Amino acid sequence: MAYAHADRLTALDTSFLDLETPAVHMHVGAVGVFESGPLLRQDGGLDFDRILEFAEAGMRRAQRFRQKLARVPLTGNPVWVDDDQFNLLYHIRHTSLPLPGDDRRLKRLVGRIMSEKLDRTKPMWELWFVEGLEHDRFAVISKVHHCLIDGISGVDLLGAFMGVDPEYRVEPTDHRWIPRPAPGSLGLLGAELTRRAGIPFKMMRQGTRWMQHPVESSQRAMNVVSGLSGTLSNNLSSASETP
Repeated sequence: MAYAHADRLTALDTSFLDLETPAVHMHVGAVGVFESGPLLRQDGGLDFDRILEFAEAGMRRAQRFRQKLARVPLTGNPVWVDDDQFNLLYHIRHTSLPLPGDDRRLKRLVGRIMSEKLDRTKPMWELWFVEGLEHDRFAVISKVHHCLIDGISGVDLLGAFMGVDPEYRVEPTDHRWIPRPAPGSLGLLGAELTRRAGIPFKMMRQGTRWMQHPVESSQRAMNVVSGLSGTLSNNLSSASETP
């Protein structure tokens, strides 16, 4: 049996969860428009089976996209655990625009999709493949919660669908993803209490390193203060006017 596994969210990622309200959604959205090319079937629709093959390959490089949130009992701290009910078809979605498939109708669809919060009981991301766009084009609407995505994971997922060879095919593999069991409530609480108990010893080790390398440590501290100062000044200043 595989060992129980959970990854603790960083303080920054946790803040993206805490900042979310019914009126303020913390997902990151993007829209890409592409020529259909070899993904266009003879009947005019997208080859969605081939798209799913690319998605499966991308999942092997971006395991975080198969994980969902769990909460530590008592403390409420969020952790990542494998989703044992993961369903790729829930996250990779296929739809079509009504005729004529112009940009105005695409924008309406994007607005409707982005206006809904992501389900926190599942991995918090969606990719919508939209066919029916005029001039033999299709669109990809991505919607990923800010606590889940970073520069690397986003590239890993979207990079699975892109390449220089238009005829590229995913090589078949016998690899099958097996979710690791999530720790039980006692396991999550025990790990969190152990982590907190070790904080004083970690601070002592950091203090020792500070004394051994005072110049380097001072420079790091200055960089942290400078970064915090820039972040606070940006957040406290008024946003630019928008329509």
